[in-house]
Amino acid sequence: MTYFRPTSLEDALAALAEPLPSPRRVLCGGTDAYADPGARPPASGWIDISRLDALHGIAPRDGELRIGAATSWDAIEHCALLPASLREAAHQVGSRQIRVAGSLGGNLCHAAPAADGVPPLLTLDACVELTSLRGVRRLRLDEFLLGRRRTALAADELLTAILLPAAATTGRTAFLKCANRDGTALAVVSAAVRLRWSGRGVVAQAAVAVGAASEVPVRLRALEEGLEGARPESLSSLIRESRLPELAPIDDVRGSASLRRHLARVAVERACARCLQEAIDGAPA
Repeated sequence: MTYFRPTSLEDALAALAEPLPSPRRVLCGGTDAYADPGARPPASGWIDISRLDALHGIAPRDGELRIGAATSWDAIEHCALLPASLREAAHQVGSRQIRVAGSLGGNLCHAAPAADGVPPLLTLDACVELTSLRGVRRLRLDEFLLGRRRTALAADELLTAILLPAAATTGRTAFLKCANRDGTALAVVSAAVRLRWSGRGVVAQAAVAVGAASEVPVRLRALEEGLEGARPESLSSLIRESRLPELAPIDDVRGSASLRRHLARVAVERACARCLQEAIDGAPA
């Protein structure tokens, strides 16, 4: 087994493009790789991208908010440029040691159904930037995540950035996580909400996503349509009555499918209530 820590993005991409019997495995914070009891060292070795400056940092660029793929959860939690839902999700990723070492890009590439970062990013219309020696391409996050531990990332590509359109960062946002215990536990269900109000006091735009309740986190488009145009006092009843057709709840040791469908409604309702209360209190969006 080999271990390679490149000093430039170009060196990393060149290493990924080398013809080998099996692809090298990319390592950043290592929090997923080391925690997987069934993982074996890759036959062709590791590429550690954690020290690549080009993959770190959060900054506005060309009408978007660009988050480097190697940016840590700790940095995301404390960045005032980011919407509250993403910062709240970052705060609930494992222990502080995990948040300091783990990266947002690693969380997306691991593609676990319970990934905390995915629901907020879905409601923020996030795209991913994938880079190789062949060039750069962009995909919507829902196009990138194909299923449990499956993504659209090619063997010679790196996820280099997550991009948030400026328009999607407006409004009130919230993230809720339902787990079987307090502390560093995987979500049974998580939910993120983004609401924008009109001057008439009704919902002008709604974005809702649920994680851990299906093989891949999903946007609840049918519920979003039902919420738009609704007055605040009717949100709870609309959520409770929604069939949530996009969900295909999984059944495992953390919770049954029926429990997950119930908790999805609970989490979305509470996230909406938090957004509404912040708007009433006049807290900064």
